[in-house]
Amino acid sequence: MSKKGFTLLELIIVVAIVALLAAATFVAVNPAKRVGNAQDAQRWADVTAIADAWSTYVADNNGTLPTSSADCLVKNEPCMIHNYAGSAITGGFICDASTTATLAASNKIWLDPLVTGGYLGRIPSDPKKSSAVSTTTGYYMGYELQTTSPLLVVGACNTYGSTAIKVIR
Repeated sequence: MSKKGFTLLELIIVVAIVALLAAATFVAVNPAKRVGNAQDAQRWADVTAIADAWSTYVADNNGTLPTSSADCLVKNEPCMIHNYAGSAITGGFICDASTTATLAASNKIWLDPLVTGGYLGRIPSDPKKSSAVSTTTGYYMGYELQTTSPLLVVGACNTYGSTAIKVIR
């Protein structure tokens, strides 16, 4: 009389093969990379929306800037975009490729008129930014000097990849 079934060795081999296939699938899918790429896609959408809203507002209002907190733009310095202008601002940083410097009060910009004017649905925040840290959004703007005229630059401080996220209009 012979017994039918699997030996312990056969079961161990099958479990090992399934584990190898599961590990290979997990590495191929790489969920951290997918999350990082999704966050970068959101950053691209946010900086594009801010640049488009700003440009449309300026065009609709004969060159008038949408905010009185644009001292940094007038001085041709980068501005950190803040969530709201309603109360005292603490903290705030501007980012570039090599350094993070503390901002003066004049290097903070609020985009409330773009929201209230219907040019922007809301003031976006970086998907990885903690809202408890400060009122900064994780985005910046400034002007890049060109031979003919300055161009608006809106960028993200954080990226998942090594490519800078910025829009120039």
